[in-house]
Amino acid sequence: MLAYKKTKTGIFLLLILVASAKSESIKDNNAAEYELLPYRRIPEILNMISSRVQNNYKRIRTWEGKVESEVDYIYEGKNAERIFKTNTHDIGETPRIVMNHADTTIEFSLDAEKDYLYVHSYSDKLFQYMDLDTGRDLGAKGIPGEGRSILTKEYRTQCRADTRHKNVVTSRKAIKQKLQDCSGCQKSPVFDPRESFEAGEPIWETLQHILGQINKDGEWKVGEYSLKVGERKVGDVIQYRIITPAKITEVDILFSTMVFSSEKGFNVILFKVADINDRILQNATWDYELMEGIYLPKKTTQQNYTGKDGGLSYNRESSFKNCKRSISFE
Repeated sequence: MLAYKKTKTGIFLLLILVASAKSESIKDNNAAEYELLPYRRIPEILNMISSRVQNNYKRIRTWEGKVESEVDYIYEGKNAERIFKTNTHDIGETPRIVMNHADTTIEFSLDAEKDYLYVHSYSDKLFQYMDLDTGRDLGAKGIPGEGRSILTKEYRTQCRADTRHKNVVTSRKAIKQKLQDCSGCQKSPVFDPRESFEAGEPIWETLQHILGQINKDGEWKVGEYSLKVGERKVGDVIQYRIITPAKITEVDILFSTMVFSSEKGFNVILFKVADINDRILQNATWDYELMEGIYLPKKTTQQNYTGKDGGLSYNRESSFKNCKRSISFE
């Protein structure tokens, strides 16, 4: 967890975070830890993981609880100057690097069968801004936002503060929109806890896409790089690591790494995107808890890095708490 302090200790902890994320991912990429599987076994493994993950997901009927997140945004250059002038007290020299730290809580209640999702997001703390070179507290303008949303199959209703007096909400305004009339509702109009299972898109869709290409061409290959699936056994636990090359431009190739564990119902526990030089662009991890026969996220993390110099640009750690659920055992 990236701790925020109003001293240079914050810079030291940030550097530890970057080093930790990179060293962990590089260690996972050590081919000696996994036995490379022959291509003939790959469809079987991908189908098994896809089926297990999708079946686990589909058994969610109702789910309620809250997510507590700590998020850090790192801004450099012109972006740091913009944030300094618009979001802070704008006192003193313009920083070279600005870190924005936010603590957010999201309470949710989901009924998947009725296509009903209620979300209440808020923060009990002010945003914090720091000059990472000096540890200087830059202050913060404004106050944290707060709002409630209801999402159904056809509508989204939002309720937010309309007017305030001395930072106290004096009136609220609710807006109800048909999803077909809401331009910003096409993708993730509100927080949906089910998206915590995803690595960009549902895992089973990613794996089925890979399988479709293998069934069509007999392999997944980009230039000289082929799909690789490794197996590792630690006691009774089996892990599979899937490394998939993808062509981004005529000259750029990226590699996504996904790790799945039998200990977590073969749900994804690590997702990493790196370039051809193993420079990490994104790193994400998942931990799950098993209750009433289903695996649901317990803790998730994500770090994004800039493609220019590999510096950390985003860090998020989220913990699911006070969760209750009713699971169908069909």
